[in-house]
Amino acid sequence: MKNYSHLKVKVLVPFMIFCIFSSVLVISCSNAYYEKRITETSRPHWVDNPRAGIYIGVSHKFPDEVDARADAINDAKRQIIESLGGIVESEFVDEIVESSAKITTTDAFTSSRVKVISRNIIAVKPENVFVEKWRKQSGRYSIILYQVYVAVPFSEIKHKKFMKELVDETYNLGDKRYKESMDLAYQGRIFLAIDQLMTIKKNISPLSDITGLSPSDLKEINSLKENIKATIEEMQSGVCIEGKGDHQPAKLGNPLANPLKLSVFWQKGNERFPIPGLQVDFKLIKGKAVLTPTSHTSVEGAAFCEVRDISSAGKIEIGADVHFPEGYDIKQNKFVYHLLSENKVIVKIIETNLEKPVSISYLENTLLQKLTNKGFIAIENDIFSKISKNQIETGEPEYIAELVKDSDTDLVLLGIVSSGQVNKVQEEFYFARARGAIRVFNIDKQTVVGNYILEDKEAGNSEENAGSKAISKVSDQLVQKLLTEMGLR
Repeated sequence: MKNYSHLKVKVLVPFMIFCIFSSVLVISCSNAYYEKRITETSRPHWVDNPRAGIYIGVSHKFPDEVDARADAINDAKRQIIESLGGIVESEFVDEIVESSAKITTTDAFTSSRVKVISRNIIAVKPENVFVEKWRKQSGRYSIILYQVYVAVPFSEIKHKKFMKELVDETYNLGDKRYKESMDLAYQGRIFLAIDQLMTIKKNISPLSDITGLSPSDLKEINSLKENIKATIEEMQSGVCIEGKGDHQPAKLGNPLANPLKLSVFWQKGNERFPIPGLQVDFKLIKGKAVLTPTSHTSVEGAAFCEVRDISSAGKIEIGADVHFPEGYDIKQNKFVYHLLSENKVIVKIIETNLEKPVSISYLENTLLQKLTNKGFIAIENDIFSKISKNQIETGEPEYIAELVKDSDTDLVLLGIVSSGQVNKVQEEFYFARARGAIRVFNIDKQTVVGNYILEDKEAGNSEENAGSKAISKVSDQLVQKLLTEMGLR
């Protein structure tokens, strides 16, 4: 029997190759995708070589020729808008082209530009149109697509006319808003006025950078720009603050006679325009007192601060800080009030050293020197020439106030200081103790506003010397304590 196996191989192999090739070909045909231009006419010369003032719009490919025509015209319009120098925000370009100017914005300047551009762009029409047909193959299916080329004229004359219209529209709006800004400033709404001026400047400035402006238009625009810039600077530099109630006399224990007043205003020439609604912080810088302020300026542009319970007899300084909105160049935002220490005082000290009266009291002299250095007015103490130690230590405020009622005194300082209890350590070395007390009376309030007592000892080369030194030591300590408590250090 013959072996035919090699014959089967020779037949089967080509057959298998043929089947595989056929399958690949079928699959490739079913997945085929391509586009082919089927218009026999070549593109006209104007498509690739447009003359000056002509914008060539090219559409995407559409199954409907009408859609392709509209897309081509929109492409030309878009080019015209972009050639004008970016005077309208890119986000509005497509809306202008596609929405036939039916656009609303919250910004008046944008609305104005959109209106002018739309009015000019919506009217353009193509002078030449060329339509191409394309076949789009997708697998076993094909469709006809249209691509359109249009030549849209927008001449230099139209461009200049358009620019003139745009400049006029923007300038007129800017001038109107400038007047509105001044009205706002006169109402005290100075920061809103500045914001509006900055908006005008922002929208006016790009016009001077675009082409096609006549010298007269450019001059008008630049004049408005400079006027706005100068007005912004004038408004910012004209914001002022003024304090009233400064240098009032401050009396220990009493309220200030008049509240402090802070006025905030815009000044133009001799006229002032109050600025309401600004936060003002009053705070003590030096001294002791209770402040009751208002937090914001009123419609009259004023904030007030009552000062009461003054518990320091020295200098009192109160600061007022105005919180202006951020982003403005305001020169002054602080004011400091300096209150005068105007306290009339009588000082009477009974001083004894080892039970012997001292004619010139060290404590009294020290107190008078320190208080007058701090601005106190000293009044003669003859009224108390016959006062006793017991009256000093136990006298009621009403009694003391009655004694000095005709002296116009604000404060009375009564005290005693004495030495005793001497101890001899060795020859020419003695210790003595001293005790001192001062009472401070507020005559207007008829109250005791200070009560200070101290004891200490000191050494000396004799009994009298030790007593005198002990008195001086206690006196110095009493004075320092009193000055500290009264806010005078």
